[in-house]
Amino acid sequence: MEQETTTIKDDELGASEKKAAALGELTQGNLWKVIWRMSWPLLLTTIAASLVGMTDLFVAGRLGSAPQAAVGISEQIIFTFLLFMMATGTGTTALVSRYWGSGNRKRAARFAGQSLALSITLGLCLSAVAQLTAHYALGFFTHSDAVKELGTTYLALFSFGMIPLSVVYIGNASFNAIGKSTTTLLVVAVMTSIQISGDFLTVIYNWPVAGLGIRGIAYSYLCGATASSITTIILLRRSQIRESLNLIFPIVRGMILKVINIGLPSAFQRIGWSVSVFGLFFILSMTRFPTEAQAAWAIGMRVEGLIFMPIMALSMAVASIVGQNLGAKQIDRAYRAGWRVTWVGIVMLSFMGVILFVCAGQIARLMSNDANTIAIVISYLRINALSEPFLALAMILSGALQGAGDTRSPMWITIFSNWCVRLPLAYLLSLVCGIGPSGAWWAMTASIALMGLLTCWRFTSKAWVKLHI
Repeated sequence: MEQETTTIKDDELGASEKKAAALGELTQGNLWKVIWRMSWPLLLTTIAASLVGMTDLFVAGRLGSAPQAAVGISEQIIFTFLLFMMATGTGTTALVSRYWGSGNRKRAARFAGQSLALSITLGLCLSAVAQLTAHYALGFFTHSDAVKELGTTYLALFSFGMIPLSVVYIGNASFNAIGKSTTTLLVVAVMTSIQISGDFLTVIYNWPVAGLGIRGIAYSYLCGATASSITTIILLRRSQIRESLNLIFPIVRGMILKVINIGLPSAFQRIGWSVSVFGLFFILSMTRFPTEAQAAWAIGMRVEGLIFMPIMALSMAVASIVGQNLGAKQIDRAYRAGWRVTWVGIVMLSFMGVILFVCAGQIARLMSNDANTIAIVISYLRINALSEPFLALAMILSGALQGAGDTRSPMWITIFSNWCVRLPLAYLLSLVCGIGPSGAWWAMTASIALMGLLTCWRFTSKAWVKLHI
């Protein structure tokens, strides 16, 4: 493998070229306009991704409860695999945005190219693992033979999509890093339109082949992922970072390790959160009304998920803005961008929190007909409504820290808040003190508030400014 040190001369640009390269990017101009330009396409991107998941479950539900359960469980398993691709994307955004902001486009393109090589390799490996473990993985989540059989077929087909999707993840991370979030939106629009239309055509209208069942959903996903990966390559060739496609090989070990070093903690952060969710699910199973409590938790999470989307978009936007401005040595602008985006998120989620609190009854009755479930959903929404401003604080400033390459701090904060505070407190309040599900909701609120305050402390300390990536 070629060592990173051998590439330094090729990566160096003159001062005038660097200055020209930075013009018109996220390092200059009105900061509010920059935030808006980056955020609105990413908001539509997150909405599109959510629509695909809802459509998959909707059309699977038309086939019966077993197919619907098979699709839901399989996609959760695939999501666990995709966390590592997302992590590669996090490392890519941090590194590419840093060098792009500094004006060193050659080095930014080289990191994008090396990330593509890493991600494609990862996609091939994850696809193979999913193929080999599909049946066994489903056994952890269901005892139904029908669900396992359907899920094994679905997961085996679905896993092939991780290969083209590996190109999409890194392509979109690179587009975001150079400030072209509209290009990311275009890629996702291609994938979303094919997947949603394919779901309806293959399952509802039995076209082009009748009787595909949930295999039609998997085939739609494969077609969408393949088409979007081709679109990504075409757009990369036409973009300002087109040189990345010529820099995939030879592999530069030092660069690959940098992407992994920055990206891997973000995967552990998400895994830590995901596993803690199962821990909370287990605690709820020991309360007085376990089925109703778990159903209320699922409903509450779905409702909250809808209002998370703008915050996810803001988190992705601020990562690129902070990364580029750090590269341009505009530390004050990076710091101001982090707080401006955060305040936008706090205002938005505070407003949504008021709506959740006031309309909790109507929302609960809309989602369930069971009296106990409705009562528990109301308590979930009203208690968690208090945590919404802190959630915005945690999510957006975590994005800012990740854009700066500081991915370990959000990881440890998330793990500590969930495993050392949320789960023990939920067990204590719900079971030991006998409060029931409401105790778990108060534990969630307390842990989110702590997470927000700790992330705020880390960002305010400016220790991330001193990180050398």
